[in-house]
Amino acid sequence: METTTNPTTSPTASPTTYPMTIGQLSVHRDVEQIAADRLWEANLQPVVWDIRTPCTVQDVWQALGALAERHESLRTNYLFEADGSARQFIGAQDAAEVLARVDRGVADIEELPALLAGKYQEVLDIYHGIPWRAWVITADGVPAKVLYVVHHIAADGAAALIMQDDFHALLAGETLEPPAGQPIAMALDQQGAGAFRLRAAERYWRRTLEAAPRLPEAAVANTQMLGATLHTGIPLEVAHAGAEKLDVSMASIVLAAYYHAVRTVLGRSAVLLMAISANRFDPSMAGVVTSLTQWAPMLLDFDGSEQFAELAVKVNGKALNAFKNSICDPDYVVDIREEYFEKTDPPVDKGFSTNVILAPPGFAPAVEQEPRTVDFAPPARSFGPGFYFIVSGLERIDVAVRSNRPDVDQQKLATILDVFHETLLEVAGLPAMG
Repeated sequence: METTTNPTTSPTASPTTYPMTIGQLSVHRDVEQIAADRLWEANLQPVVWDIRTPCTVQDVWQALGALAERHESLRTNYLFEADGSARQFIGAQDAAEVLARVDRGVADIEELPALLAGKYQEVLDIYHGIPWRAWVITADGVPAKVLYVVHHIAADGAAALIMQDDFHALLAGETLEPPAGQPIAMALDQQGAGAFRLRAAERYWRRTLEAAPRLPEAAVANTQMLGATLHTGIPLEVAHAGAEKLDVSMASIVLAAYYHAVRTVLGRSAVLLMAISANRFDPSMAGVVTSLTQWAPMLLDFDGSEQFAELAVKVNGKALNAFKNSICDPDYVVDIREEYFEKTDPPVDKGFSTNVILAPPGFAPAVEQEPRTVDFAPPARSFGPGFYFIVSGLERIDVAVRSNRPDVDQQKLATILDVFHETLLEVAGLPAMG
């Protein structure tokens, strides 16, 4: 394995700084809560890109440098001024400077599994360094893959897909149109013309938490996280087709099925659901490489008399309103969470969090249904919500969940997964298998 050890410090001249975007600041507020020995958890899950174009190792570095020059978040650093204001600045001016400073190397394909774990669990310096690292993975000396690790403040899951497409195009020598937007321009808009949206979102957060159910007095969070992984075996394209028949998105189907499972197992109609919003609603946001994800709270409270098709439509309407108000000043969110989750007597139940990461219709290949499997094991990551339900799918739908809620033991967690799975089978029109 060949490693290039580069300096991480930025030039000594005082940079021109700009406000952070709402998304960047939101990530940073989370980073501030992570223990020092767990700061690597702020890294986005590593991605591995297959090399599609015959090339040399140097060609790959040139494409990665061009990628960083194209998207300013990949060469941005962050700081807090003396007055506490959050700022960002361009920490490297061009591809040459990025490649001179970034942590990178070359390794044989047999070393990839060890690199995946090791390089993911190394902290990226977002204050003075380059906020990503990469390794060219070779087979018989020829580039075969790229291992890419990026800090969550520089990119979210949607941005990682944009970067992947751009990397392949750059490596193939294609000419790309300029990016639709950049984080600095977005931040300046949020401080100016777009500020009215932030005020509306603050009002929405307060109304939602004010009406949310309270935590029982005897509730004490478990010290140990429960973890489970469900492989539903349900082909994503079949599920998309079922959602289309109900005239709602698959993401809304997942939210409705999640709510239905929690309501059924815990016997409560009112549930505060915290969903991750991608916040890529229009062309000015859709193509920006940065972190745009934020939590969107929604209060779901239905009596259970409706059929699932009707419930899905109702949840879809609630979700659209929540996502419309999901770009919110994270410092306001911190304050209102403290007010309602800690100071209100009794405090508001922090609810049930979810992240839905599904390939869009038409993207996934046609695959067969497989038997479901469920595995229980303590989760590797402990930071984050007290009940976190992550639904993902490229070919088939999978669920990863972790919980330390006092009202959810392993049996109840298993039953929640059962009900959720049965609901998705019904939507997809598939029989149970295994």
